[in-house]
Amino acid sequence: MYGKKGMSSRDVEDLCDFILSFFGYDDYVLDNVLSPSERDVFYNLEESGILSTHREEISIIKGKTWRINQWYIDSEKIKKIANERDDNKKEENIYDSIFKNMQQ
Repeated sequence: MYGKKGMSSRDVEDLCDFILSFFGYDDYVLDNVLSPSERDVFYNLEESGILSTHREEISIIKGKTWRINQWYIDSEKIKKIANERDDNKKEENIYDSIFKNMQQ
């Protein structure tokens, strides 16, 4: 799913762990807690529709504006992708997956 050719199972598991380390308890993350490399991953996930951004502006003392950038996870989209993958997997012949693994 992720990328043009997809990802290996191990890479998918690592990405899931990475995402859960941020979104384990909430459906949003403040952008300012991310490192530049983490933010790059978030931008890639945004392109795939799994994450979205939201910006809030709050007026503070002396007329200054404080901008809060947040990332939101679309858990419904993830469930939909997972269900589609399960449906495709059911249709796949077991020998096809064995052959694919042998070629890698």
